[in-house]
Amino acid sequence: MDLFPLLSSVSPGGGGGDAPELRPGLNEQDITPGIEGFLFTAVVVVLLIVVIRDLAKRVRRMTYRAQVEEEMYGEEPEFPGEITEAEISAAQQRSRVAAAEARFGPAPVTEPAPAEADPEQPPSPR
Repeated sequence: MDLFPLLSSVSPGGGGGDAPELRPGLNEQDITPGIEGFLFTAVVVVLLIVVIRDLAKRVRRMTYRAQVEEEMYGEEPEFPGEITEAEISAAQQRSRVAAAEARFGPAPVTEPAPAEADPEQPPSPR
């Protein structure tokens, strides 16, 4: 017994024999996507190509900027995933201190460490 003709007659779409007849009153043009479906697919493909090219351009630009920044600062991470400490501006530091004071109260005052004696200035009497 041959298995292939049995499987092709059971599966949808057939594969063997004649094409099934359409219902009365139904044309083949009524069941195809037609020119509208083709145009919609073409527009989607064109838009997809434009978006992918734009994405590639932006990624390339970001890579170049990162390389320029590395050259400017002379810092090169040991490996690409290295985490480095972020630098913050004085304004950001003041806002962090203000937020911490608002949440936890003022920071305790600590005595500054005594500075090393300057050889040009005479020692002060205590």
